[in-house]
Amino acid sequence: MTPATLFRTVLFGVFITNAACAAPDPDTYKARDWSKQYPLEYYSSLGSADDLDDLGDPNFGYGHGSQAKYMIKSIEKANKSGGLNATCFSCKTARFNDMYTVYGDEVFSGQKSTKYSAMLSPLDFWSCETCHADMTKPAATAGAQLITTKIFGKELFNKLPPKSAVCAQCHNNLAPWSDSRIIPSVIAIKEKKTAYRYGWEPEGLIKATLEDAQPEGVRYPEGKTYEMTKYAHAKTDKKLGIYLIANGNHADAEVYMDSVHYKLNVGCADCHMPIVEDKTGTRYRSHDSSKSVLNSKASMQYCLGCHTSDKVKTVKDMVAYVRNAQKSVAEKDAAVAKKQDETFDLLKVAIEGKKLDEKAINEAKFKYAVAAYYKEFVYGNRGATPGEKVAHNPEKNRRYLEKALSVLDEAQTILKN
Repeated sequence: MTPATLFRTVLFGVFITNAACAAPDPDTYKARDWSKQYPLEYYSSLGSADDLDDLGDPNFGYGHGSQAKYMIKSIEKANKSGGLNATCFSCKTARFNDMYTVYGDEVFSGQKSTKYSAMLSPLDFWSCETCHADMTKPAATAGAQLITTKIFGKELFNKLPPKSAVCAQCHNNLAPWSDSRIIPSVIAIKEKKTAYRYGWEPEGLIKATLEDAQPEGVRYPEGKTYEMTKYAHAKTDKKLGIYLIANGNHADAEVYMDSVHYKLNVGCADCHMPIVEDKTGTRYRSHDSSKSVLNSKASMQYCLGCHTSDKVKTVKDMVAYVRNAQKSVAEKDAAVAKKQDETFDLLKVAIEGKKLDEKAINEAKFKYAVAAYYKEFVYGNRGATPGEKVAHNPEKNRRYLEKALSVLDEAQTILKN
């Protein structure tokens, strides 16, 4: 048995002879249906599944509860075009661990194969085993279960409380390392390139991105992207060399770290999966984590355990308090967007007019890209709106938007000289 195989055997408690070459048995990897043993938790986890035809939702009810439908569709589409890229599901199913047990580091190579989809079924997506190591003792064994976090994100995940680590498995900024955006994942594994070796603040992530970025064979050579996103807002121009840094998006776990909530041991599950009662008075933890906390009376009552003052006494007051905080961050975000547009125009004029030397232009370009990274870092992930996630870390939200404004001012000073 090789060291890698032994590692996987010990980690998952599974013994597979010659694991890296073994043919998968699909029946081995079917998720157990825990709905009968934990009916309240199980059916609450399907919270967004009945919104699939909701015309008021631009994502048509996409959420944890409806994930299986969309993931299976993705698999079907992938199979028609040559198979599944396993890393697409590295944070969405505990079966990815089984893929890794069988195929080893190959699953991070980005190659497509129908052999991966043979190990998946609808029950596998956002299943109980994604967050609980032992379903006979679920509350005591919650935490990050997926191998991706252990390989690429150990510095951060070793510090996250279990009730936040379960959510952070998907809600993080590991993608540039785990799916070959900046470096082939197999090289990152071989060279032990972890995402958080310089910390989880934007400066550390940018440093690691640019240090690891490859000149070819990745989606974003040199760690630069010319794709525009609504999250970063910033414009790009490949001809002029105006780029963004890949990427600051989806950094929920990183934003949460060192927050007031983190220091008070208030985790994602406390607010997004509150304790509720069914109609008989039975108390259980809701697993409808796709639901906004502002639409949950139980979540708002939990928040009132700390957030009480002369102006915040009721659930209605608590909702207003959060919405005001969201509005404040959204206004700051809009100010950054406006200054980004101004800076882009100045960059374009300076580059086309050739009035500045290359060193000055490159410095201004980099500052412009860093500011965009800060804004995207604060923004959140797909489906969010500016300021929506202020509660994750109000201080850090405002600090990095202020930094974005400051860096853009510096870029403008260079370009106006």
